[in-house]
Amino acid sequence: MPLRIALLAQPRAGLSANLLPSSLEIENLKLCDDFTTALNTAIQLVNQGKAVTLTSQSGLSIVLMAGLTAAQNRIHPHAYLSGFATSLSLAVEQSRRQPDDISLEQTSTASTAIEQFSALYQLIDDIAARHQQSENTQEGGDDYQYWFTEPNKARVASLTFNTENLALDAKSQASSSSLVITQATGLKEAKPLLDSSRLFFIVTGNTEAELSTKLAELNKHLGNPALQSSVLIELMHQNLVCFQADSQSSSSQFAIVLQGTSADAVLLEINALTKVLSKVIAEQIDYKTPAGSYFSPAPDSRGKVAFVYPGVGTVYPGMLRDFYQYFPELYARLEREGNLKEMLQANKTYAASHDQTSNQPQEMTLSELAIAGVGSSYILTQLLCESFSVKPDFALGYSKGEASMWASLGVWRNPHALIEMTQTSPIFTTAISGELTAVRDVWQLNQDEEISWNSFLVRSEPAAIEALLPQYPRAYLAIIQGDTCILAGCEQSCRDLLKQLGKRGIASNRVTAMHTTPAWSQHTQVTDFYNQPLCDALPHHIRFISAAELLPQNANQPVNLDRQSIATSIADTFCSTLDFTALIRAAREHGARLFIELGADRQTSTLIDKINRADKVTDSLAVATNAKGGDDIHTLLKCIAQLITQQVPLSISPLVDGLTHQLASLEAQSTLHTQGEPV
Repeated sequence: MPLRIALLAQPRAGLSANLLPSSLEIENLKLCDDFTTALNTAIQLVNQGKAVTLTSQSGLSIVLMAGLTAAQNRIHPHAYLSGFATSLSLAVEQSRRQPDDISLEQTSTASTAIEQFSALYQLIDDIAARHQQSENTQEGGDDYQYWFTEPNKARVASLTFNTENLALDAKSQASSSSLVITQATGLKEAKPLLDSSRLFFIVTGNTEAELSTKLAELNKHLGNPALQSSVLIELMHQNLVCFQADSQSSSSQFAIVLQGTSADAVLLEINALTKVLSKVIAEQIDYKTPAGSYFSPAPDSRGKVAFVYPGVGTVYPGMLRDFYQYFPELYARLEREGNLKEMLQANKTYAASHDQTSNQPQEMTLSELAIAGVGSSYILTQLLCESFSVKPDFALGYSKGEASMWASLGVWRNPHALIEMTQTSPIFTTAISGELTAVRDVWQLNQDEEISWNSFLVRSEPAAIEALLPQYPRAYLAIIQGDTCILAGCEQSCRDLLKQLGKRGIASNRVTAMHTTPAWSQHTQVTDFYNQPLCDALPHHIRFISAAELLPQNANQPVNLDRQSIATSIADTFCSTLDFTALIRAAREHGARLFIELGADRQTSTLIDKINRADKVTDSLAVATNAKGGDDIHTLLKCIAQLITQQVPLSISPLVDGLTHQLASLEAQSTLHTQGEPV
């Protein structure tokens, strides 16, 4: 008979009781000296219509009940026990699965009942967390990464205990048993964004005196030598709940965010800010520290927020690696919508080995880089808009980032469809990358004539490069970005031009003819490619700014929100020189002041900062949601901190909820300690 026994892993007995309805009768079963016997007993009780809690001496417990019972009581199990037999083949047969369905096959040499119980508990926990040990994990380590699956395919794992060749306890018997565990709908609770080693406090006020008073009060609380981690979490929770309530009823003139890895670290942040608070307010200059503390004495971002989407090539090994632990519901939804594994090009971005000195994962084609770039932008957009309720007023993209913009902000009905199209389209595989057939045609080369193509980053005014281009017909000014430009084309022509210019160029060694004259031969194909069905309800409240608007033929006319106009604007941008400097200036003229970069790394944020400095603009800034080489969550919290100090309307519920769950767990642990463990 096939099994379908719902399983719930509980960290310590009783902590997850809130998952179970009070009307459900549960029989408690203590783990005996033989794990197989104990599990068989639990299965028999479940088959009799009972729910069972199997508890080990460590305090961990697994709740078992019939799948139908779980469904009737609206319980979301962490996993299902689908097969349990003396061999893996029999367990797979019992589960009504095929051997190929098993995506994780584990063999355990655990010999004692408690070790075998722990192995099963860990597997259930891994399925609920949607992760598995990384291929890079050292023996005994706990390095995990997201457990990707194919669309509409549940995670299926097997666990085999083989104790025949081990010296066993006198009460145990040499045996072999296998279990088949399948994914259910229950998710492991989100990891808290804040805790006792990641602190986040908000101080608000309408005057310098009020801010000073509140900083002194916080300083007093944090300076208590007897401050315990539980009290610290409670203090942080109270602070954020008060801010949450105040922001809904009224808005203070000033908001300071303080961050640190400990109470002492935050005290240092408070003391440093207190010394310069008067000067910061008087001179109207933004204050920030490496720890992530921020204060803007002249917030001016309401109604002026622009989302910025980076182009191809910003992805890097392990990008967004830990987000799934903190936003499990978001990742579960993304899995239901499409192929998350392909969207992030996980086989490349999370591969076991990478050249750590490279800016991107090894051996990624232009199409793979494009897909992963859009994927990272899509996830960060959903996270910021849905979890933190940030609403952009403007949106723009750097190069192919325009496609990310339309895909991420609720314009295209099915952006996931573009993944397979990008992988197979000759536009990205052969025409403007790879074999460069579009370049070969424009240059009128024979098949046996080799193309040596490269791109160079050069610090130069665009006019100086443009003046020399007529002498080098196979060199192109591809991108203008602040105080640098991208020169692309025939490698020798580019080097000769740079020599005549008297400039040194940094080769990117990337083969792409986007933003060059040969790309115009693909304009019709690119237009057709991006002519995608639109959503029924479109975000008309967002002013989408395309680089194509700045081209002479488009005369600064905004892009209409219809299929053809959007596709044409992407194609125009794709084929023309990209003037990112002019794009940022245009966005500022429209009213954008706070530029939030949505994508892997922070390349466009750096460019925008340079453009603002060159233009001597002081009332505009760029904020990154991610940064290569930094902690993903710390970078995200730095972003949220800046948005708060700039008084951008948002929700801090993800911060508060994590603290609320920690306080509930601490209270439950305290109750257990007082009452004693169950016997």
